[in-house]
Parts: sequence; structure tokens; C-alpha cells
Amino acid sequence: MVGSEITRQIIFTQSIRRIANIFSVPEERLKLKDRFDAELHVSFVSDFKDNEFDQINYDIQYVADKKTLKKIQSGDITIYTVEDYCEHMCACFEVNPKYVCEVLGL
Repeated sequence: MVGSEITRQIIFTQSIRRIANIFSVPEERLKLKDRFDAELHVSFVSDFKDNEFDQINYDIQYVADKKTLKKIQSGDITIYTVEDYCEHMCACFEVNPKYVCEVLGL
């Protein structure tokens, strides 16, 4: 898909699809206000294997530029909900469209 054809709605839809896939839940079940520490749970905790939260965290960091990463590390940007993740992907698409497309399968 060409960058100019990708709308905010497409990014939101694909972001929700990505989260549903990672957490193995139906897309229809996800709500924008669902929290990663409340409604969405990891299936296991391990020091040796990545879980769902790890994958979400990798996505968030992978698409971010250095400025955004610093804001995340300082706590100026927090991503707790499905909507936060979607908004982050939209914001990062403006700076790193290639990486966002890669993560979201666009």
C-alpha cells in the first residue's frame, strides 16, 4: 500500500488487528479503552521467552524515532490502552511510515 493511500482509519484498524493477533482475541472484542494491564493479559511470564506485553513494547519502540523514544523513557508519552497504541502508530507514521507499515503489515 502506498504511503499517501494510508489513512488514519487504516492505521487504527490495522493496529487493532495487530493487538488482537498478539493477544489471540477477536478484533470485535477489543475496545479502544481496553488497558494492557487490565482487560488484556499476558498468557505467561518468563525471563526466557517474550510474551504479549513484550511484543507490544517492541512494536512501540521499533516505530518510534529518537525524539519519541526519549519522551517514552521520560514518561512524557505513556501507552496503556488500545487507543494509546493506535495513536502512537498514527503519530509515528508521520515520521517513520516504513516501520509502521512493516509492523502493521500494510
